[in-house]
Amino acid sequence: MRASDVERFYSHVLKGPKPGSCWLWLGAISDDGYGRFWIGTAGGQRAVAAHRFALATVHGGLGAIEGLTALHWCDVPLCVRASREPTTHLLLGTAEENMADRARKRRMPSPNAVKWRRLSRAERSARSRGLRDALKTHGWDEDLVRELVHGIDPDHPTLF
Repeated sequence: MRASDVERFYSHVLKGPKPGSCWLWLGAISDDGYGRFWIGTAGGQRAVAAHRFALATVHGGLGAIEGLTALHWCDVPLCVRASREPTTHLLLGTAEENMADRARKRRMPSPNAVKWRRLSRAERSARSRGLRDALKTHGWDEDLVRELVHGIDPDHPTLF
């Protein structure tokens, strides 16, 4: 993993202002709603999922994470906050651990998860692109991020 790739990668990341905030990808977005980052290879170029590249920077390169899955603690497709600190939003795991995490968070269809609604790839991509474009235009605006990530209207009255 080249230092220039890592530097170029983080030039496309907007870090939220709070200690536990997401670090959101502002670069290319794939049709699945996740960030994409291009790296040079011996045979040309290849696209890597941005969150996987972030994990690779922490765990010793892309080869070190091959065969493992990225678990998103925050469930935000554009989040690339990977670190060895407790504030990381990305964890390495197996496919089985990812499915268990998905079930624990009630993100899978079941008779008991009535409120669950799976976004299509197109919907997830549109939401990610909307968030990225808003961040590029307005910077980190907590109300805007909350609305676009969680669907919470900033003008909606709060309980407190």
